Amino acid sequence: MPICWLTLFRKENEERISAQDKKREKLLIDLSRQNEQLNEYAHVVSHDLKAPLINIHTLITWFINDHKDTSDEMDIQPLHLALFNVEKMDNLIKGVLDYSTVDRLESENHEIDFNLMLAEVIQTLLVPKHITITIQDNLPSLYGNAWRFKQIFQNLIQNAIKYSHKDNGLIEIGCIEKTDAFEFFVKDNGIGIKSDYFDKIFKVFTKLESTSASSGIGLSIVKRIVNYYNGSIWLESQEGLGTTFYFTLLKSKTLAI
Repeated sequence: MPICWLTLFRKENEERISAQDKKREKLLIDLSRQNEQLNEYAHVVSHDLKAPLINIHTLITWFINDHKDTSDEMDIQPLHLALFNVEKMDNLIKGVLDYSTVDRLESENHEIDFNLMLAEVIQTLLVPKHITITIQDNLPSLYGNAWRFKQIFQNLIQNAIKYSHKDNGLIEIGCIEKTDAFEFFVKDNGIGIKSDYFDKIFKVFTKLESTSASSGIGLSIVKRIVNYYNGSIWLESQEGLGTTFYFTLLKSKTLAI
Protein backbone atom coordinates (compact mmCIF):
# COMPACT_ATOMS: atom_id res chain seq x y z
CA MET A 1 0.00 0.00 0.00
CA PRO A 2 1.49 3.40 -1.01
CA ILE A 3 2.53 5.78 1.75
CA CYS A 4 -0.18 8.33 0.80
CA TRP A 5 -2.87 5.68 1.26
CA LEU A 6 -1.39 4.70 4.62
CA THR A 7 -1.45 8.32 5.72
CA LEU A 8 -5.02 8.75 4.54
CA PHE A 9 -6.12 5.51 6.24
CA ARG A 10 -4.43 6.54 9.51
CA LYS A 11 -6.04 9.99 9.36
CA GLU A 12 -9.52 8.54 8.72
CA ASN A 13 -9.04 6.06 11.55
CA GLU A 14 -7.97 8.82 13.94
CA GLU A 15 -10.97 10.95 12.93
CA ARG A 16 -13.32 7.98 13.46
CA ILE A 17 -11.86 7.29 16.92
CA SER A 18 -12.07 10.98 17.80
CA ALA A 19 -15.74 11.09 16.75
CA GLN A 20 -16.50 7.98 18.81
CA ASP A 21 -14.76 9.51 21.83
CA LYS A 22 -16.83 12.69 21.48
CA LYS A 23 -20.06 10.66 21.25
CA ARG A 24 -19.04 8.62 24.30
CA GLU A 25 -18.19 11.78 26.24
CA LYS A 26 -21.51 13.38 25.29
CA LEU A 27 -23.38 10.21 26.33
CA LEU A 28 -21.64 10.19 29.72
CA ILE A 29 -22.48 13.87 30.25
CA ASP A 30 -26.14 13.24 29.31
CA LEU A 31 -26.36 10.21 31.62
CA SER A 32 -24.78 12.16 34.46
CA ARG A 33 -27.24 15.03 33.94
CA GLN A 34 -30.21 12.64 33.82
CA ASN A 35 -29.03 10.86 36.96
CA GLU A 36 -28.67 14.17 38.77
CA GLN A 37 -32.16 15.24 37.66
CA LEU A 38 -33.66 11.91 38.79
CA ASN A 39 -31.98 12.20 42.19
CA GLU A 40 -33.19 15.76 42.57
CA TYR A 41 -36.71 14.72 41.57
CA ALA A 42 -36.69 11.86 44.10
CA HIS A 43 -35.46 14.22 46.79
CA VAL A 44 -38.10 16.88 46.14
CA VAL A 45 -41.01 14.44 45.75
CA SER A 46 -40.02 12.47 48.84
CA HIS A 47 -39.65 15.62 50.90
CA ASP A 48 -43.08 16.88 49.82
CA LEU A 49 -44.70 13.54 50.69
CA LYS A 50 -43.54 13.59 54.31
CA ALA A 51 -45.73 16.53 55.40
CA PRO A 52 -49.12 14.94 54.61
CA LEU A 53 -47.97 11.65 56.15
CA ILE A 54 -47.17 13.43 59.40
CA ASN A 55 -50.63 15.01 59.36
CA ILE A 56 -52.30 11.63 58.73
CA HIS A 57 -50.34 10.00 61.54
CA THR A 58 -51.19 12.83 63.93
CA LEU A 59 -54.93 12.80 63.14
CA ILE A 60 -55.21 9.01 63.49
CA THR A 61 -53.29 9.05 66.77
CA TRP A 62 -55.53 11.81 68.14
CA PHE A 63 -58.65 9.87 67.18
CA ILE A 64 -57.38 6.66 68.82
CA ASN A 65 -56.48 8.48 72.04
CA ASP A 66 -59.80 10.33 72.15
CA HIS A 67 -61.88 7.17 71.62
CA LYS A 68 -59.86 4.46 73.36
CA ASP A 69 -62.24 4.42 76.35
CA THR A 70 -65.40 4.21 74.25
CA SER A 71 -64.28 1.87 71.47
CA ASP A 72 -63.36 -1.81 71.58
CA GLU A 73 -60.24 -3.32 70.02
CA MET A 74 -62.05 -4.44 66.88
CA ASP A 75 -63.04 -0.83 66.13
CA ILE A 76 -59.52 0.49 66.71
CA GLN A 77 -57.64 -2.29 64.88
CA PRO A 78 -58.11 -0.79 61.36
CA LEU A 79 -56.66 2.49 62.63
CA HIS A 80 -53.60 0.72 64.03
CA LEU A 81 -53.21 -0.93 60.63
CA ALA A 82 -53.39 2.51 59.01
CA LEU A 83 -50.69 3.79 61.39
CA PHE A 84 -48.52 0.78 60.50
CA ASN A 85 -48.80 1.59 56.80
CA VAL A 86 -48.12 5.28 57.42
CA GLU A 87 -44.94 4.29 59.26
CA LYS A 88 -44.05 1.94 56.41
CA MET A 89 -44.52 4.74 53.88
CA ASP A 90 -42.49 7.14 56.01
CA ASN A 91 -39.59 4.66 56.16
CA LEU A 92 -39.83 4.16 52.42
CA ILE A 93 -39.62 7.91 51.81
CA LYS A 94 -36.65 8.21 54.17
CA GLY A 95 -34.98 5.37 52.31
CA VAL A 96 -35.49 7.08 48.95
CA LEU A 97 -34.11 10.34 50.37
CA ASP A 98 -31.06 8.56 51.79
CA TYR A 99 -30.48 6.64 48.56
CA SER A 100 -30.66 9.79 46.43
CA THR A 101 -28.35 11.62 48.84
CA VAL A 102 -25.41 9.18 48.68
CA ASP A 103 -23.54 10.95 45.86
CA ARG A 104 -24.98 14.44 46.45
CA LEU A 105 -23.42 15.28 49.81
CA GLU A 106 -21.62 18.59 49.87
CA SER A 107 -20.13 18.42 53.38
CA GLU A 108 -16.35 18.15 53.56
CA ASN A 109 -14.61 14.83 54.05
CA HIS A 110 -12.39 14.40 57.06
CA GLU A 111 -10.66 11.73 59.11
CA ILE A 112 -13.18 9.42 60.76
CA ASP A 113 -12.24 7.29 63.78
CA PHE A 114 -14.35 4.19 63.20
CA ASN A 115 -14.43 3.19 66.88
CA LEU A 116 -15.85 6.58 67.88
CA MET A 117 -18.19 6.61 64.90
CA LEU A 118 -19.58 3.16 65.74
CA ALA A 119 -20.13 4.18 69.35
CA GLU A 120 -22.26 7.07 68.07
CA VAL A 121 -24.17 4.75 65.74
CA ILE A 122 -24.97 2.29 68.55
CA GLN A 123 -26.29 5.13 70.72
CA THR A 124 -28.84 6.05 68.04
CA LEU A 125 -30.17 2.49 67.65
CA LEU A 126 -32.81 0.70 69.70
CA VAL A 127 -30.95 -2.46 70.69
CA PRO A 128 -33.12 -5.10 72.43
CA LYS A 129 -31.84 -6.40 75.79
CA HIS A 130 -31.36 -9.93 74.45
CA ILE A 131 -28.86 -8.74 71.82
CA THR A 132 -25.17 -8.14 72.57
CA ILE A 133 -23.07 -6.06 70.18
CA THR A 134 -19.27 -6.37 70.31
CA ILE A 135 -16.95 -4.02 68.43
CA GLN A 136 -13.33 -4.80 67.71
CA ASP A 137 -10.81 -2.47 69.35
CA ASN A 138 -8.41 -0.36 67.31
CA LEU A 139 -10.47 -0.08 64.14
CA PRO A 140 -8.81 2.12 61.49
CA SER A 141 -9.49 5.76 60.77
CA LEU A 142 -10.55 6.54 57.22
CA TYR A 143 -10.83 9.72 55.24
CA GLY A 144 -14.38 10.25 54.04
CA ASN A 145 -17.87 11.42 54.87
CA ALA A 146 -19.24 10.56 58.33
CA TRP A 147 -22.85 10.29 57.13
CA ARG A 148 -21.96 7.75 54.46
CA PHE A 149 -19.89 5.60 56.82
CA LYS A 150 -22.60 5.73 59.50
CA GLN A 151 -25.24 4.70 56.96
CA ILE A 152 -23.26 1.55 56.12
CA PHE A 153 -23.04 0.33 59.71
CA GLN A 154 -26.46 1.60 60.79
CA ASN A 155 -28.23 -0.34 58.05
CA LEU A 156 -26.16 -3.51 58.52
CA ILE A 157 -26.62 -3.51 62.31
CA GLN A 158 -30.36 -2.77 62.05
CA ASN A 159 -30.64 -5.63 59.58
CA ALA A 160 -28.85 -7.97 62.01
CA ILE A 161 -31.12 -6.89 64.87
CA LYS A 162 -34.25 -7.33 62.77
CA TYR A 163 -33.44 -10.95 61.89
CA SER A 164 -32.13 -12.00 65.32
CA HIS A 165 -34.83 -14.29 66.71
CA LYS A 166 -32.72 -16.14 69.29
CA ASP A 167 -32.81 -15.63 73.06
CA ASN A 168 -29.15 -14.56 73.04
CA GLY A 169 -28.52 -12.52 69.93
CA LEU A 170 -24.90 -11.74 69.07
CA ILE A 171 -23.63 -9.12 66.63
CA GLU A 172 -19.89 -8.81 66.01
CA ILE A 173 -18.26 -5.91 64.18
CA GLY A 174 -14.64 -6.00 63.13
CA CYS A 175 -12.04 -5.42 60.47
CA ILE A 176 -9.22 -7.34 58.79
CA GLU A 177 -6.35 -5.45 57.18
CA LYS A 178 -5.56 -6.49 53.62
CA THR A 179 -2.80 -5.37 51.27
CA ASP A 180 -4.58 -2.37 49.76
CA ALA A 181 -7.87 -2.26 51.67
CA PHE A 182 -9.61 -2.79 55.00
CA GLU A 183 -12.14 -5.61 55.02
CA PHE A 184 -14.94 -4.90 57.51
CA PHE A 185 -17.55 -7.39 58.67
CA VAL A 186 -20.86 -7.36 60.55
CA LYS A 187 -21.67 -10.85 61.81
CA ASP A 188 -24.82 -12.12 63.53
CA ASN A 189 -26.22 -15.43 64.77
CA GLY A 190 -29.69 -14.78 63.42
CA ILE A 191 -32.01 -16.73 61.15
CA GLY A 192 -29.69 -16.62 58.15
CA ILE A 193 -30.45 -15.99 54.48
CA LYS A 194 -31.10 -18.44 51.67
CA SER A 195 -28.38 -18.44 49.03
CA ASP A 196 -31.04 -17.67 46.39
CA TYR A 197 -31.38 -14.18 47.91
CA PHE A 198 -27.65 -13.30 48.09
CA ASP A 199 -27.75 -11.16 44.93
CA LYS A 200 -31.35 -9.97 45.24
CA ILE A 201 -31.13 -8.38 48.69
CA PHE A 202 -28.90 -5.56 47.44
CA LYS A 203 -31.55 -4.40 44.95
CA VAL A 204 -33.80 -1.45 45.80
CA PHE A 205 -37.11 -2.32 47.52
CA THR A 206 -36.14 -5.99 48.00
CA LYS A 207 -37.21 -7.46 51.36
CA LEU A 208 -37.03 -10.99 52.75
CA GLU A 209 -40.48 -10.58 54.26
CA SER A 210 -43.31 -8.05 54.03
CA THR A 211 -44.66 -8.04 57.59
CA SER A 212 -42.47 -5.20 58.88
CA ALA A 213 -42.52 -1.48 58.20
CA SER A 214 -38.98 -1.43 56.77
CA SER A 215 -38.41 0.17 53.38
CA GLY A 216 -36.33 -2.54 51.70
CA ILE A 217 -33.78 0.10 50.68
CA GLY A 218 -31.22 -0.26 53.49
CA LEU A 219 -28.90 -2.79 51.87
CA SER A 220 -29.08 -1.05 48.50
CA ILE A 221 -27.93 2.14 50.25
CA VAL A 222 -25.05 0.21 51.81
CA LYS A 223 -23.98 -1.17 48.44
CA ARG A 224 -24.24 2.21 46.75
CA ILE A 225 -22.00 3.83 49.39
CA VAL A 226 -19.45 0.99 49.23
CA ASN A 227 -19.40 1.29 45.43
CA TYR A 228 -19.00 5.06 45.80
CA TYR A 229 -15.73 4.39 47.62
CA ASN A 230 -14.71 1.79 45.00
CA GLY A 231 -15.11 -1.06 47.48
CA SER A 232 -16.83 -4.45 47.28
CA ILE A 233 -19.60 -6.01 49.37
CA TRP A 234 -20.71 -9.63 49.76
CA LEU A 235 -22.14 -11.98 52.36
CA GLU A 236 -21.90 -15.48 53.78
CA SER A 237 -24.88 -17.07 55.47
CA GLN A 238 -26.37 -20.33 56.68
CA GLU A 239 -30.02 -20.69 57.53
CA GLY A 240 -30.51 -20.95 61.28
CA LEU A 241 -26.87 -20.10 62.04
CA GLY A 242 -26.49 -16.47 61.02
CA THR A 243 -25.14 -14.09 58.42
CA THR A 244 -21.92 -12.16 57.91
CA PHE A 245 -21.77 -9.11 55.64
CA TYR A 246 -18.30 -8.17 54.38
CA PHE A 247 -17.28 -4.95 52.65
CA THR A 248 -13.99 -3.34 51.71
CA LEU A 249 -12.79 0.26 51.84
CA LEU A 250 -9.56 1.10 50.06
CA LYS A 251 -6.52 2.22 52.02
CA SER A 252 -6.14 5.12 49.62
CA LYS A 253 -8.93 6.73 51.68
CA THR A 254 -7.06 6.09 54.93
CA LEU A 255 -5.16 8.59 57.05
CA ALA A 256 -2.73 7.92 59.83
CA ILE A 257 -4.34 6.20 62.81
